[in-house]
Amino acid sequence: MFYLLLYKDGYIIMNNSEFNLQNVKCAGCVGKIQSTLNKVPGIKTAQVNLLDKTLYVEYLDVKLDELVIAEVEKLGFGASLDVVHEQKINLSTHIALPLISGILLMTIAMLPQFMINPATTSGLCLGITYSLISLTIIVGVGNKIIKSGYIGFKTLNFNMHSLILLGIGSAWLYSLGVILIVHYSKISLPYHLYFDSALMILGLINLGAYFEERAKNNTTTAIKSLTNLVPQTTTIIIDAVEQQIATNLLRTDNLIKIRPGEQLPADGEVVDGDSYIDEAMLSGEPLPVYKTIGDKVSSGTINTSGAFIYRVSAVGGNTLLGEIIKLVKSAQLSKPPLAKLADKVARIFVPTIIVIAAVSGLVWYFLAASDNFATGLAVFMTVLIIACPCSVGLAIPVALMVGIGRGAAQGILIRDASCLGQIDKLQVVLFDKTGTLTIGKPQVVNFEHSQEVSAIKALQILKNLELNSEHPLAHALLKYHPEIVANNHIEGFKSVAGKGVSAIINDICYYAGSAAWMKELELIDSELITDNHYSQIYLATQDKILARVDISDILKPDTTQTIATLKAQGLSVAMVTGDNHSSAKHIAQQAGINEVFAECKPQDKIAIVKQYQAQGKIVAFVGDGINDAPSLAQAEIGIAIGGGTDIALQTASISLLRGQLSAVDDALKLARKINLNMRQNLFGSFIYNSLAVAVAAGALYPLWGILLNPVIASVVMSLSSITVIGNALRLRYA
Repeated sequence: MFYLLLYKDGYIIMNNSEFNLQNVKCAGCVGKIQSTLNKVPGIKTAQVNLLDKTLYVEYLDVKLDELVIAEVEKLGFGASLDVVHEQKINLSTHIALPLISGILLMTIAMLPQFMINPATTSGLCLGITYSLISLTIIVGVGNKIIKSGYIGFKTLNFNMHSLILLGIGSAWLYSLGVILIVHYSKISLPYHLYFDSALMILGLINLGAYFEERAKNNTTTAIKSLTNLVPQTTTIIIDAVEQQIATNLLRTDNLIKIRPGEQLPADGEVVDGDSYIDEAMLSGEPLPVYKTIGDKVSSGTINTSGAFIYRVSAVGGNTLLGEIIKLVKSAQLSKPPLAKLADKVARIFVPTIIVIAAVSGLVWYFLAASDNFATGLAVFMTVLIIACPCSVGLAIPVALMVGIGRGAAQGILIRDASCLGQIDKLQVVLFDKTGTLTIGKPQVVNFEHSQEVSAIKALQILKNLELNSEHPLAHALLKYHPEIVANNHIEGFKSVAGKGVSAIINDICYYAGSAAWMKELELIDSELITDNHYSQIYLATQDKILARVDISDILKPDTTQTIATLKAQGLSVAMVTGDNHSSAKHIAQQAGINEVFAECKPQDKIAIVKQYQAQGKIVAFVGDGINDAPSLAQAEIGIAIGGGTDIALQTASISLLRGQLSAVDDALKLARKINLNMRQNLFGSFIYNSLAVAVAAGALYPLWGILLNPVIASVVMSLSSITVIGNALRLRYA
């Protein structure tokens, strides 16, 4: 979640709020809350997460928290800024009691001495007793359903509970009505009573909700596991004395002592000691990373060996782990195109079902061969109960919750789920070069020397000369063969801008610089001089060239394989870089890329993206730098590679914490799986509900004589939600 910050009187105002909701059960509930709040003046956006029942509201100016709470309560739901623990479904009270009571009531009513004959006084008393017992249990066990459903009718904001209340209420009222009418009038009605059915329906609905809640909890394991990565207590050092404190009391600039096996509670920088840190939770890579003084460390990572001390730079939600959690939650709230379709359907679903149920009941009332009213009522209740829209509402968010959580565990942050709608149409993948296809840091790729000097001596002289240089190529040279170190005393060091450096070592003047400088020094008669695609550093004296170092930014180890994999999937791959044509073509040839756009400025890169889009193609852009940010935003799918700039990571719709290029293919595969899962869930639930409603309305009766009763309908309704959640949970192992 990104926060809009306003400044007033020197203070920062967080311009959004997070509310905890109650009684929110289906997509219809979500749609009503969002559509109502989004029309309120002063509210920029309102988004509901159905799975964890939270509401995020972003304001245009001042906060309107009390107004939001009032508007939500008008709709029949609850909202609070405090943590709210909704009453969980109890197996014995909410499930066993109504089920067992319903079965017992049905069994007893079948015994001759307990059969109800409303025409007699004893039958009337027995019927009233059954009605009171069932009503007491219904009100006690289903009071939340009754309240929520009633408010839905009162405000004309129908929800899932409205359907259930209408179905169960109709069953109970009809049964009581039969008893009273038969006893106090001469009207003859069939003795079809549904007191036991109303109880069993309520118990089965609660049973389905119980399994649904358990399944939902499994979908939020990614967020929970990320949150649990931060230890509860931390060892800090104050005045050279170690103290144990609660992690939530940590502040920036605290010194933390970390021992082997401990998890880091905050971000910071190592100030003493060294160790290997397991950063798999950030990057997905299993190999520990060596950290020493001056290196950055992140909360949630694990110290595998050695003790060290680091200074805290960020705590809580400001850490990298905290930002990841915010990104995951934010992405789970974003709306892919399929979710918008589900929202539209959910808003009209409940009133449509009520109409279908009423029409079906009336049709059966007039067409039934016998027991017309009882049959019509049974069909009416069955349609209402079986058509519960839970599975439609869960179809998209549950897939997003599981899939995005899975990605976070692999170092793939899907920041904007709307990009998932384009993943199956993807045609072109554009890659930046430096830092994306290549490592991004110059490295020595070749070293040549003349017979007049040994390799070790030539490198020692070069390192002595470059030790005081700030040029990036000098750093690459100094890292080459680290066992060979500069150990000579130099005199008269000079740095010539754009050419190189020179100094006197053991009374000999040495030069280290470019080929152009060698030509200026008239040192051109050497077999070491060559023209290639690399940056070069020559070592020379006043009369001869002694050595040549070729330096280049090399491809990442997995670049060639990743490009081949993407091309095998039918995708067009091109490279877009600001580097010169010669170097760009050389790198592209090594990577297996045929199409190259070189010497591109940021505006040129975005123009290339637009050029492909103008041809009707869906484009993914992969980059890592500030100059890539406009293209990452313009492309339908922007992918920021790990190790890049913060601006690139924040602009892209998918951010990778890993620097390997193979993570791009992994991200695309995961995105396809999430999109497929969403489609399966959404269209599966649509078909399921449509067929269920048709069967409940009696569509199969003319052919096979099949007519469902309300008890069976409650079981079928519960299975729809559980099936959707079960399918989404497969993404945990994607």
